[in-house]
Amino acid sequence: MLNFRRLGRHIYIGQIIISILSLWLIGTSAVLAAYLPPSNQKPAPKTTRSDSGTTRGCRGNELPPTVLASRKFIGQTTSTHPTFAWFVADAQPVEIKFTIYEVSFERIPQAVYHTSLQSSPGVMILSPWSKNKPGLEFGKTYFWQVVIICDPSSPSSALFDRAHLEVVPPSAQLQKNLDKASSSNQKVERYAEAGIWYDALAEALKLAPFSKLGEIGANLLQSLANSEISDYLRELDPQEKDTLEKRSENLRAIATLAN
Repeated sequence: MLNFRRLGRHIYIGQIIISILSLWLIGTSAVLAAYLPPSNQKPAPKTTRSDSGTTRGCRGNELPPTVLASRKFIGQTTSTHPTFAWFVADAQPVEIKFTIYEVSFERIPQAVYHTSLQSSPGVMILSPWSKNKPGLEFGKTYFWQVVIICDPSSPSSALFDRAHLEVVPPSAQLQKNLDKASSSNQKVERYAEAGIWYDALAEALKLAPFSKLGEIGANLLQSLANSEISDYLRELDPQEKDTLEKRSENLRAIATLAN
């Protein structure tokens, strides 16, 4: 005869297990979220794209200073007050010059923000403007640059990296998805799947320890590195191909070191 009491207990235990698994999946889904480049992404202008080929840090035996963004394509943000992040391997503090330029086809790039600060090893983060100050403008394209002053007495020893971004309004679907998001984890996922790199990384960094990417940020950076080379290497000349491959290797290394 069927034992309904035992069957009911098994069903109850099964429901608990399903509930626990569901909560685990919800909590870890953002970790598995990958950055998907937007279908309308634009190549960065070659006149201002960083192709310096730098492969080392100030002391010659570390990773080079690296902005945590695409260097080949123009990244996107929906914020007029975005967060910028870059990686420094050198343990010894050095001066950093951080500048944001507005890109214009009619004139040379114009600096809209500039500051100097001391470096610290690991992931460095800067939100240049407070919310009550004017920031970037919708519809405009910018590039931002990090210059590491290795030796003040030798300007030629300075190292730099830069990336482009444009400020775009969120799509109706993205805004709808964000309105439903109840945590930074979920916001990372929404921004990443919509191709909004800067906002996805900014949300991920909120969850990371100081100077680190955290698991979610590291996964984002790994997916960015993959997207940089997956479909475009065949279109590049040998020098560009070598530069992009090396940069992708550096991004993967940073994702591992700064996790």
